[in-house]
Amino acid sequence: MNKTLNKLGAIKAAVIASVYAAVTVLLAPISFGPTQFRLSDILMAIPYHPLFGFEGGVVGLTIGCLLANIVSPYGIWDIVLGTLTNLIAGTLSWLAGKKFPNSVIGRVLAVLSPVVVVTFLIGFVLLHLIYKVPLGISIPGVGIGESVTAGIGGYILLEALDRGLKRWR
Repeated sequence: MNKTLNKLGAIKAAVIASVYAAVTVLLAPISFGPTQFRLSDILMAIPYHPLFGFEGGVVGLTIGCLLANIVSPYGIWDIVLGTLTNLIAGTLSWLAGKKFPNSVIGRVLAVLSPVVVVTFLIGFVLLHLIYKVPLGISIPGVGIGESVTAGIGGYILLEALDRGLKRWR
């Protein structure tokens, strides 16, 4: 049973990593840069949902970001910092699910976590501190895109997952 769960978690992680990386790379012109709209970040709230959790959600998002950022114009800095960012944001979304399962507060925390973490670590640390992009561009450029994708899109995804699963029961 435990081996089956581990295999299922690995399959979920592989699917999430593949989708995240593919969408990010296919939409590279809007996925990278001082103003970015990383559509794949809609998946950032997925660890909140018990169907995915840590094994499928956090691991999948982290590996997907690592793979996608190999083509980043920001090189090794984005590979390392971006991957760490997804690990932290995904873990916070997962923790929101553990602490506040099936609640509006939990969902809000799950989608707010990546917005704050990505905006700070990518907008402020990577773009502003390392690449010297002015704060007036880097913070809103990442924050607005992340609010739309991970925030609004992530919330809609969580709601859709719950509705879809209710139909299967």
